Amino acid sequence: MKKISILLIVTIIILAGFLAWYFLGQKQLEKYTGPVEKVTVAAYPDYAPFVYLAKEKGFFQEAGLDVDIKTFESGRLAMNALENGEADIATAADFVFVSDSFIKNDIRIFSTVTVSNNTHELIIRKDRGIEKIADIKGKKVGVTKKSSGEFFLGKLLIENGINLADIELVNLQPSEIVSALEKGEIDIALTWEPTVFKLKKSLGQNIMSFPAQGSQDSYFLLISTQGFISGNPDVLKRFLTAMAVTEEFVKANPAEVEMFISDAFRYEPEYMTLVWRKFNASGELSQALLLNMEAQARWAIKNKLTDKTVVPNYLDYIYMDALEKVKPEAVTIIR
Repeated sequence: MKKISILLIVTIIILAGFLAWYFLGQKQLEKYTGPVEKVTVAAYPDYAPFVYLAKEKGFFQEAGLDVDIKTFESGRLAMNALENGEADIATAADFVFVSDSFIKNDIRIFSTVTVSNNTHELIIRKDRGIEKIADIKGKKVGVTKKSSGEFFLGKLLIENGINLADIELVNLQPSEIVSALEKGEIDIALTWEPTVFKLKKSLGQNIMSFPAQGSQDSYFLLISTQGFISGNPDVLKRFLTAMAVTEEFVKANPAEVEMFISDAFRYEPEYMTLVWRKFNASGELSQALLLNMEAQARWAIKNKLTDKTVVPNYLDYIYMDALEKVKPEAVTIIR
């Protein structure tokens, strides 16, 4: 009996220690009592769902932010909204940012929101006489220009000894890609999830698909302008604090998060099973992101997607102060 009591006490002590470590280790929102700031975010939900989650759970509100989310069907369109003055913050892929960095001097990255892999694929109609990637020369390829899809298409072509000039590019938004490939208006598409999932389900046995990313991660970014950042540094700090709390919530409550994401964006159970876990909530500014953008910029210059001939210094395009104050361990860019 005495041994059982001692064992019980030891177990309780260990459990208490674990719980103290767990709860104290979670990111906590600082009590905010100042004025509430309104922030407009232009978001692409499929790659930035955790922004929606942060609003749903009240994390932005607790940080003193009244966040209005405007939804777009691609990061390209969300970025356009930021640049047109329709939003204070946008979510977009790294290559979208790189494309615009050649012509916009005032855009700034201040964190990632998700990091994903194997979400981009080349989808080919089998009834177009294509048996392998080398056969796509002269074919119509649907892609969203100035998006991550365009970069990964270029990367895949290089790996297979094909030039961009060898194919006919058709600039389409994701929803347009689905319709165009279904109707046979294009032969091939390079696109991303969930459009890939929709095409596979719609066209079934009439398609072949090839992974397009290889081992390269796709970074989905939080982007603002130098003007907004200069006037609102504390707003960005509180925004990232809310996102850091959200990230911890995602790790601690995966089932609840999956249910919210599925319901909010009307994802099918099969999509959640096959695709959803490719997306990782991750607020970071890493050296890998910087190297990715430099490689993308060199590719854009080489393929004359810009008239510029020099890769921008992306250290000048990244605002690190807010994330360094909220989550310093996540900033690993070498300066």
